[in-house]
Amino acid sequence: MNDRVRELAELTGWTGRSYVNTSWGAVHAKLGFALPSDYRDLLDVFPPGTFFAPSGIANVIVWPPYRVDGVEDHLYQFETEVHEAESWRREHPEDVPEGMVPWARSDRPGLFWVPRSPDPEVWTVAISNGGIWRYGDEPVVEEFECGAVEFLIGFVTGRLHSRVLSPRDDVRPGPMAPFRPIDEQKWLEVSDKRSPQVRRISLRDLG
Repeated sequence: MNDRVRELAELTGWTGRSYVNTSWGAVHAKLGFALPSDYRDLLDVFPPGTFFAPSGIANVIVWPPYRVDGVEDHLYQFETEVHEAESWRREHPEDVPEGMVPWARSDRPGLFWVPRSPDPEVWTVAISNGGIWRYGDEPVVEEFECGAVEFLIGFVTGRLHSRVLSPRDDVRPGPMAPFRPIDEQKWLEVSDKRSPQVRRISLRDLG
C-alpha cells in the first residue's frame, strides 16, 4: 500500500478494502494516459465515499470510475465539472490551467490534477468552481503543491484549508467522521450507466 494511503487510512480509521475492483488498464486505455499511482491505490483501498474536513463544513467525494456500457469511464461522472471549468477557461484563459484532469468533486466545486508534466506522479491538485458558484472573492481556481492523497490528508486533519471548498467559515456544524463510505448496493445502483442510443430512422420506417 502507498505510504500516503496508509497514513490516510490510519487518520480516518478505515481498515478495509474497496468493494470496487477497477480495471485501471481499461481506464488508461480510454483516457490515453495513466493516472497517478497514489490515486489508484486510494481507490483500491477506500470504497466510494466522502471525506470531511474536521469542522464538517467542506467535503470531498471520491468515487471510482462509473461503468458505462460495461466499461470503466473515468470522465463520465465529471462531465459537469469539466464543462464548467473549460467554459470559464475559454473566457478567462489566465484563470484556469489548460488540460486539467478531474479526480473528485465536492458539493459544487471540482477537484483536478494540473498535468504540467508528462509524469503523472508529479501532478499537483487544483480546485475549481468554474466561476459559477462563487460566494465572494474566493479564487476560481485554487492550486496546491501536492498530490491527491496528500491533499486529502491535509484536508481531513485540518492542516490544509481550501477557500474554494469552504469560503464561508462562519458556519460551524459539529465535527463529523472523517470518512463516510457509500453503501455497496447504492453504489451499484448509481454507477452502472448506459450511453445514449440514437435510433436511426429510415424512409421505410416513416412510410
